Amino acid sequence: MRKRMINVLLCAVAAVSLAIPAFAAYRDVPADYWAADDIQYVTERGLFNGTGPDTFGPSTEMSRAMLATVLYRYAGSPTVSGNVPYSDMAAGAWYTSGVVWAYQNGIFPSANLERRLLYPNENVRRAEFCVMLYRFAQSLGKAAADPAAVERSPFTDMDWSRFSMAGFGPIYHEAEEAMLGWAWPMGIMEGTSATTINPLGTITRAEVAAMLARFDRNVLGGTEPTVQPTPSPTPDPSLAPTGNGYTTADGKPLTEENVRAAIVALKEIYPDGTVYPTPYCSNDPLNRSYSNCDACAGWAMLCSDAAFGDLPWKRVANPQWENIRAGDLVQFRNTPDGHVVVVLEKTDEYIKVTESGTHNKALWGGQYFKWWLEGQPDYAMQTRYPE
Repeated sequence: MRKRMINVLLCAVAAVSLAIPAFAAYRDVPADYWAADDIQYVTERGLFNGTGPDTFGPSTEMSRAMLATVLYRYAGSPTVSGNVPYSDMAAGAWYTSGVVWAYQNGIFPSANLERRLLYPNENVRRAEFCVMLYRFAQSLGKAAADPAAVERSPFTDMDWSRFSMAGFGPIYHEAEEAMLGWAWPMGIMEGTSATTINPLGTITRAEVAAMLARFDRNVLGGTEPTVQPTPSPTPDPSLAPTGNGYTTADGKPLTEENVRAAIVALKEIYPDGTVYPTPYCSNDPLNRSYSNCDACAGWAMLCSDAAFGDLPWKRVANPQWENIRAGDLVQFRNTPDGHVVVVLEKTDEYIKVTESGTHNKALWGGQYFKWWLEGQPDYAMQTRYPE
């Protein structure tokens, strides 16, 4: 019997639990979700953990520090020592061992190995994680790229100019080898359409789970479950839509994770830089947050309606940072007309958002720091969470 190589736990927060729960249906991963089988696979084998007892957070984007830690644990969390050249790593950070291991074993792309800044909290692109997984497979003697596959790939968005214009030129050749010469022909990374593979899109927990599951099956030959599946729990009738305003627009329990998922789902319809319908006025024109239905206000209301439906709005001036949640609208006046953004996630230091760019284009992955926001005129929040 082949010995199982590793026990990996991945979490989207710095403080992680090492317990591996028995698999049960995550309420934010429907049975027909594209990655549902892969999420079940990695959960049953302890390769991935949820973000809570019954949530997985499939749309949550992942940072460089998180992914270095994932592969470090995949390697069995070996003892590490020594230093790294990165000056932006916090002393004693939760990800220190993973980063030291990744640096010393050449897991990061060359550009990350050669510079003095790691940007550990930066969300990782699909191309970069593919390079990291490829480098890991090489360290096990389990990867060899096929140059012929690079030549026959159908993906038109895998080109030098696209990488260069986005500032990722230094990793282009490594990404081409890893993605087109190894991950794609091995079935580890799939295209996002018949002719695209979205190399510069940020990678989500669901995508990482899918790639780990395929890597485990296709490259390592598969591993046996460490925990047995348990029957899905009997639905709690209290979570059914009741019309009392405590569910999301699609009838799910009104949690931050479900709100975030509903908004991020719009990314499939309006990818980064896509023009969205404008003007857009909220579902309740007599009780909406903004009278202007164009530009940033229109996009903010569209996102909010997708998550909250017809729930009423409440404006909070100078909100307390701890009260800001996914789906809330944060506004400020750094221009004569002001600006509003939609919160996707929050840390102690900043919020990640979606917002409208120029010419009514949806933008994803923006970041605003707490210290900056709290110093802006007309800093306020529009929320639709019931008290």
